[in-house]
Amino acid sequence: MDDCIYSQAASFVSQLPQSPARSHKDQPAVTLTFAQSLDGKISLPNHQLHLSGPESMAMTHHLRAVHDAILVGVETVICDNPQLNVRHMSQSQLSSVENPQPVVLDSRLRIPLNARLLTAPQTDPRLKMPLIFTGPQYDPACRTILERMGAHVIVVSCSEGRLQLNEVMRELQRRGILRLMVEGGARVIQSFMASDLCTTVIITIAPIYVGSEGVSASLMPCSSLNPQLYQPFGRDVVMVANSCIRDD
Repeated sequence: MDDCIYSQAASFVSQLPQSPARSHKDQPAVTLTFAQSLDGKISLPNHQLHLSGPESMAMTHHLRAVHDAILVGVETVICDNPQLNVRHMSQSQLSSVENPQPVVLDSRLRIPLNARLLTAPQTDPRLKMPLIFTGPQYDPACRTILERMGAHVIVVSCSEGRLQLNEVMRELQRRGILRLMVEGGARVIQSFMASDLCTTVIITIAPIYVGSEGVSASLMPCSSLNPQLYQPFGRDVVMVANSCIRDD
């Protein structure tokens, strides 16, 4: 990528509100971000789907750089084997950026032991070992192995097989995470939108049709967004919206 792409991404992210954690809730400020096709698909079943062009990919990495942590579900780790670090920036920018803390939601500790989130920090001191949130039914032997590798395993309550996000948010804030970036996959996106935990939603729309075999983010009908900005990035369009949060 050239410097023009990095410059556009940096300018865009610098204009976004740098919101602190919401004081009336015991949680970080949450930015939910994902890429989707024109027909609303974000992935393929058990297969990685590349949607973002280089320009919007650079934007995503600049966005990572201004968050304390990045959260994904274990299915994303299994299918995509992500690094969840900052790469697509200029060398001068990278030298001054701290990589965010990876966070994985994994109710039964299914994360592969050869996942890059576990292996890459062994050889790169700039990377952080993941925080892995699991449920009461976790495998104790897996927990022992993961903790010996350096991962941090945290047990929270489950409801209908899904981790209690409010407990996850409280623990992240207790650990000093004030700005959290949530990158998916579909179940995680649905859970965060349904739980009214998002401060900002950033969606990259790629000019691609995936078809009926694709997996949709399936934002629930009750989810309400207030679009604030539409910005072209190469072939893609990025929408920034505020989530309509109920103050119950």
